[in-house]
Amino acid sequence: MRIRTLSAGTPRRQQGIALFVALISMVILSLAGIALVRSVETTNAVAANIAFRQGSIGPVNQAIEVAINKLFKAKTIVQTDHDTAQGYYALLQPGEKPNGVPLVLAGDYATMTAAYSGAGLPAAVVDATTKMEVRSVIERICTNANPAPWPPTIGTCDTLPPKVSSAGTDNREAIPLPQIPNFRVTVRVDLPNSNTVSHAQAFLR
Repeated sequence: MRIRTLSAGTPRRQQGIALFVALISMVILSLAGIALVRSVETTNAVAANIAFRQGSIGPVNQAIEVAINKLFKAKTIVQTDHDTAQGYYALLQPGEKPNGVPLVLAGDYATMTAAYSGAGLPAAVVDATTKMEVRSVIERICTNANPAPWPPTIGTCDTLPPKVSSAGTDNREAIPLPQIPNFRVTVRVDLPNSNTVSHAQAFLR
């Protein structure tokens, strides 16, 4: 009777191949796990940004309503003079970004807060629940190199023609009415200790 013996090297070669396959499988599973984690993190970040954007709508609307009250209702702003204490500029400010955001409301949080407070603008309005910080700037859409006061003329301002009744006077002479300047309100909403920021603009006439 013949007895066949297996060489000692055969099992070791088989175990080495199994280990190699197992290592490759672990690498593949690890990459799949990392991709899944990153996908979940991206989804969470997008969801948080959408939630922040939706949550900032209320504070933005409130800031615009405050600007309307200052300009047209309470009339606490003299339209021909800068009033940084109320966040108002009688002229468009230099250095605005290509997207129209004024320089004092642009940049990262630290840069913006330094520029905003350094300009003497009012303190941010902080929401007690969400901790969102709201800052706004009102600008009259005018440009003029002359010293104040700056009259809202066609040559210096973006103006709205006055609403004139079709009815005339007895002598058929037109009633002279002043041009009405346009105003731009820019609002920035920040969530401190994060990179979340939202800008909004409204034009008032």
